[in-house]
Parts: sequence; C-alpha cells; structure tokens
Amino acid sequence: MTRSSRWCSIRSLCIATGVVCLAGALCLSSGCATAVSSNGPKQDSPEDAAAAYTSLGKAYLAEGNLPRAQQALNHAVDLDAGDSGALEGLALLYQRQQELDLADDFFQKALKADPEATRIRNNYAALLYQREQYAQACEQLAVASQDINYTQRAQLFANLGQCETANGDATAAQQYYERALDIDTRNARSLLALARIDHTQGNDERAWERLQRYFTVAGTDDDSLRLASDIASAQGDSTRAAFYRQQLGGS
Repeated sequence: MTRSSRWCSIRSLCIATGVVCLAGALCLSSGCATAVSSNGPKQDSPEDAAAAYTSLGKAYLAEGNLPRAQQALNHAVDLDAGDSGALEGLALLYQRQQELDLADDFFQKALKADPEATRIRNNYAALLYQREQYAQACEQLAVASQDINYTQRAQLFANLGQCETANGDATAAQQYYERALDIDTRNARSLLALARIDHTQGNDERAWERLQRYFTVAGTDDDSLRLASDIASAQGDSTRAAFYRQQLGGS
C-alpha cells in the first residue's frame, strides 16, 4: 500500500467500523481528494493523516474497543513518530491493559514530543500515582500546575493535595487544597479534604463550615456523613452525631 493510499484508507475505516465522526472530524474532511492551491494539487500531509488516526484511536479508546484503538494509534505513529497525542493514546491504552512499564515509556515519549502538554503530564502523574511513585507523581503535577491557561487547574491542585497526602507531606497537601479553592471555591474534593484536615487539627468550627459548603456543592456520601458525625461528636452534640450516623449507607 502506498503512503497516499494509506491516508485515503482513513475515510473507509471510519465508514467500515460505523464510528460517528464528531466535531473536529475523525476522518480527513477532504477524504481522498486533493486540495487545489495556486501551486497546484496538494495531498494531505502525513501530520494531518496522523492527527485523523489519533482522533479515531482515541474515540475507540473511549468506547473501550482497545484492539481498534491500538490499530489506529499505531497508524498515527507510523505516519508521524512525533504525534504526542497518539503516543499519549498508546500510553493510556497500555495503562488500561495493565502494561504499566509500556505505559510509562509512551508517556515519556509523548512528553518529549510535547513538553508543554499539561493534559499529558497530568495523565502521566496519574500513572505514577497508581504505581505508588508518589514523589515523582507530585513532581509532574507541580510542573503541570504552572500552566495558568489550563482549564482544569483547580482539579490539578486538588490532585496535588491528594498526591502530597500520599507522599506524607500534610502541610504541602493543605496548601495545595487551599490553592484549588482559591481558583474554584466549589471544588468539592478540596472542601472535603480541608474539612477533614481541620477536624484532625481540632478546628471543628471551620471543619463544619467547609463540610456544609461541600454538602451544598456535592450532596452527601458516606465519607462526608461519617465526617459530619465525627465533628458533631467532637463538639459534644450526640444527637446530631447520631443523626448523621443513621444516614450512612443510605446517602
């Protein structure tokens, strides 16, 4: 198969597998046709074809169709070895298959191809956290958190708080959870984590205030109800403590 015919096969691949091409087009929008410019006919570049395969592979990955995802992502890397999105997709695929060493290798390749890719760095940190490499995970998240344009920055700082808790640095964890709330006052994970920290430190009034904000944002769950009961008990309110204990398991 020639290179040009391989690019053209993307369109037929979408049709044959029944994948809906969403906004941004998983298939090349021009199909196999050439684009005419003042310099004459121009074929789609290998980078464009690789990007289309990457989008297709990630769509399959989201559906849980790992063999199709691997096929498409490998095509993307064949066409453009520096396609950071395809390399990340393969890393996520191998992580899902519990091939964690391979996943680590591909995350590193993806970051080498695009060191500024905050999403990739955050996903790599998740893998490191899964492998209980907490110090390395926190380091990756700290770098990622410097991207002031990242739309999920509050969540990044909440991730850092969780990571530093696992890493044994409670002071840093508290600072990162506070930073998450500076960015998004409704960040539920940080509200609950800080309420728990406040309770541990004996500041039950502030813990209760944070917990009430958590209830407003996220509702109740077993963790928050258990904490509510513990705070009420610490404040000497046995009736309120019993009320929250009775709701455990029914939230």
